Amino acid sequence: MNEHSRPHRKFTESAFSLVEVVLALGVVAFAIVAIFGALPAGLNAGHSSQDETRSAQIAQDVLTSLASQAQMNFPNCVIKQSATQTALDFSYNIALDGSIPSYTFAADNDGHLAVADATKSYAYQVIVYVANTAPTGFDAGYAALVTVRVAWQPFAQNYRDFVRIITKY
Repeated sequence: MNEHSRPHRKFTESAFSLVEVVLALGVVAFAIVAIFGALPAGLNAGHSSQDETRSAQIAQDVLTSLASQAQMNFPNCVIKQSATQTALDFSYNIALDGSIPSYTFAADNDGHLAVADATKSYAYQVIVYVANTAPTGFDAGYAALVTVRVAWQPFAQNYRDFVRIITKY
């Protein structure tokens, strides 16, 4: 058989038709739209879980700092955080006798505390309440019920309260 007498294969037998290509593009486009539609919900859930976790960490730092000094310094304790590469030392006196009912601080995304400055934007607002200086079962002057409220944007809607009795003994 010579080269000219060999039967030629038609290209249309092995190619996709225009209808098949359009349908495949439609399916892919539908899938992409569905994925992009779910993306904001996933991002919001991720941010929310980060804020919940960070708020617990901030409150734990504050309450542990107060409780660790209470035996020796009650009612005058200090909230302390050591400096890091991104934050300075933080130290603030807290009176657990209720003479000052609340203290307000700010915290960054890493949980580092700072005295709130109206000219700066912070990720978290931290309020320490000393509301009850004689919790049930404790003698007055030897214990305080401390609430740490950690809030994130929008502050009025997103917050968690963490409560602990800080005692001299």
